[in-house]
Amino acid sequence: MFNTLAVTGNRVSFHNLHATLTTLPDSSVALTFDDERQPTIIKSRSEIESEFGKTLHLIPKGKAAAPKAPDVSVADYEELKRRSAYLEELQRRTKKNGVGGVKIRQQVIARVAREIKDTNPISPATLGRWSKKAQEHSHGIASTLATTKRRRKPSFSQDVQDLALEIIDDYYLQLGNPTLQYAYDCFTEEFELRFGPEARRPCREVFRKWAKQACDPIEFIEKREGRRAAKAAGRNAKRKLQTERILERVEADAVNLAIGVTDEGGRYLGPVTLFAVIDVYSRSILGLTVQVGRGESAGSVIDSYKHSICPKPLDSLPSTVQNDWPMYGAPETIVSDGGSGFASVQTQAFLLDAGCQSQIVQTYAGWRKPFVERFFLTLRRRFAQTLKGYCGKHTDRPNLDATIHEKASMTLQQFRTALYEWVIDEYHQTPHRGLNGKTPYEVWEEQARVFPPHLPVNFERIKFTMGETRTCTISGDHAHQGIQLNNLRYNDPDNKLKHIGMTLRRQGQTAQVTVEYTHNDLHSINVVDPITDEIFQAFVTDPDIKQGTTLAELKVLRASTYANKGFTGRRNAKSSQTVINANEAHDENMRQVRSRRTQPAPTDALEAMLMKAIGEDDTLSPPAIGKHLTSTESLEPGAEEYGTDGEYEDD
Repeated sequence: MFNTLAVTGNRVSFHNLHATLTTLPDSSVALTFDDERQPTIIKSRSEIESEFGKTLHLIPKGKAAAPKAPDVSVADYEELKRRSAYLEELQRRTKKNGVGGVKIRQQVIARVAREIKDTNPISPATLGRWSKKAQEHSHGIASTLATTKRRRKPSFSQDVQDLALEIIDDYYLQLGNPTLQYAYDCFTEEFELRFGPEARRPCREVFRKWAKQACDPIEFIEKREGRRAAKAAGRNAKRKLQTERILERVEADAVNLAIGVTDEGGRYLGPVTLFAVIDVYSRSILGLTVQVGRGESAGSVIDSYKHSICPKPLDSLPSTVQNDWPMYGAPETIVSDGGSGFASVQTQAFLLDAGCQSQIVQTYAGWRKPFVERFFLTLRRRFAQTLKGYCGKHTDRPNLDATIHEKASMTLQQFRTALYEWVIDEYHQTPHRGLNGKTPYEVWEEQARVFPPHLPVNFERIKFTMGETRTCTISGDHAHQGIQLNNLRYNDPDNKLKHIGMTLRRQGQTAQVTVEYTHNDLHSINVVDPITDEIFQAFVTDPDIKQGTTLAELKVLRASTYANKGFTGRRNAKSSQTVINANEAHDENMRQVRSRRTQPAPTDALEAMLMKAIGEDDTLSPPAIGKHLTSTESLEPGAEEYGTDGEYEDD
C-alpha cells in the first residue's frame, strides 16, 4: 500500500488540506500544501503509512467521479465488453497510459473486430478518445458510456433572441421584482413593431426559459432584489464557529422592535430599540439596554457594554424574577457591525479602556455575527409576539388595523420588567440545542468555576463612562448656576464646577468644560475637569427628574413651546379703536410734514427787492432776461452730493 502512495507527484488530502507528495533521498516524504501559508511537513514512511486512511487520503488524478457505481443497463454491459476488448488490446500494444499512433490503433481495431466479430468497427480517433477518458476518470471504461445530449437547433433567429434578451434586461431584470407577464407583454409589443404582427412570435414559456438563462442565479438575484440579497444568497456555510470558554467571543447588535411605550401619564414616547450583548460559548445574555426611539447612539451602545461587564446584584433586578443573573465580566473579543454607534470613537475608546479587543464585521452581513442575530429571532418569536402591542416586522405593518402609536399600551418600565423576566427566568433556563440540551445558565455556571470572569483593572472609572459628549459653559456671574444640558441645570455638591469656572475666568479663558452624558438616564452627567483631567459627577438640580428618566420622557413631559407652533391667541391691540385713531392721527401728521418739505421757496418777493436795488445802483448788471434770479429747484439733496445712499449724516 505504501509503495503506491509515496510516489513523487501524488496528490493527497492531509487534515482536509490538499498537498503534493515528494520522496526525498533519505526515504522520507515531504508534503507541500497548496495553501502557501501552511509550511511544508516532512514525515517518515512509517508515519505516512500509519496516517493513510485516517487523516491522509489519496486524491485520484484527473476527474473524480461521484462515489457510486455507474448507472448502466444490460445493453450497456454488452457495449462495455465490446469497448473493453478494444482498450485492453490497445494497452497491450502501447506503453502505460499511452494511446499509440494511428497505425497501431488501426491494427488493434482490425484484430479485435475480427476476434469479436464486430460488424461496425470504431474509428482510430474514437479509440484514442475512449482510452484518454478511461485513464482520466475513476469509473474507467464505464465513463465512455455517458453520451452527451445533442442540443436542439433554435426555433427562432438570433435577432428574435437578441430582442428578447434586451427586453428582459430592461423590463424584467430590474429592482422591484417586476413580473414576467409584464416583461412578456412589453416584448410582444416591441416584437410586432419590429417584425410585424404576422411574424411567428415565441410563446410565454420560451420567453421564461430565456429569462432564466439570461444570467447566473446570483446575478439574477442582485438585479431583481439588490446587492444585499445577492450577498446573502451567495454565502456558503463552510465551517462551524467554535469557542473554548466563556467570554472568549462576545457578539453585540441592536434591533428595532415595533413596540410603542408610554410614560406613567399615558403619553406616547415612541418605539423601542434593544441593544443586546451575548456570550457565544454559553449563549447567555450578558447585557441589555432599552432605548426609546430609532437609531444606534454611542451612548446606548456603551450602556449595553457596561451592563454586560458589571455584576448584576439582586436588588438591581425586578422583584418579580425568580432566578439571579450571574453573567458578567470583561470579554476578550467583542464582535459588532459597522453601525455608527458601534464604530464611533467613543465606543472604541471605551473598549480599549476596558481591555477588550474590538472586531467590526461587514455591515448587513448577519451571518458574520450569527449568535446575536439568532437571539433576536428567538426574542421576536417567544417574547415580542406575546405582547399585543407588538406590530411585527415592517413587512407586516400594511396588514395591521392600528399604528404603533395607537397600539402602545405598556410603560417603559413595564417593558423593561417584562423583558428582564423573560431573559432571566425563561431564556436562560430553557435547554438549548446548540448546548447539547443544557441551559445557558447551566453552561455558564460550569464554565465560571473553571474560567472565573474578571473585571477590568480600571473598573471604577469605566463604570461611570457615558457615550455622548458635548462642550458646555458654566453659567452665572460667579459660576454658581452650573451648566445647562437638554434644558436642565446640573451642578455638583462639592462646588467643583464653581471652582473651575472662576479659575478659568480669572485666567482670561472661557468657562467651558467637556460633559459626558447618556439619553437613557438624565439624572447625572460626567464632567471632565480641564485643569486636572479628572472626571466627577454632576447631578440635575430639578427634583422632578428621577434616576432613570430618559430624554424621550423629558421631551414628552416638557414639550417645547417652539415645536409645531400654531395660533397662540387673539391680538386685541390691532383691533382697538383707540389704537386705530392714534395711528390715523400719526399718518395725518406725517403727510403734513412731507408737504412742507416739498413746497418751492418764495422767490417773487426776493426778485422785486433785487430789481429795486439795481435801479438805484448803476454798477450792478441787470439779470438775464427770462431767467429767475433765485433757483426754484427742490431743496432735497442729490445722490451725487451725499453718495448713493442719499442720506444726511444727521439722519
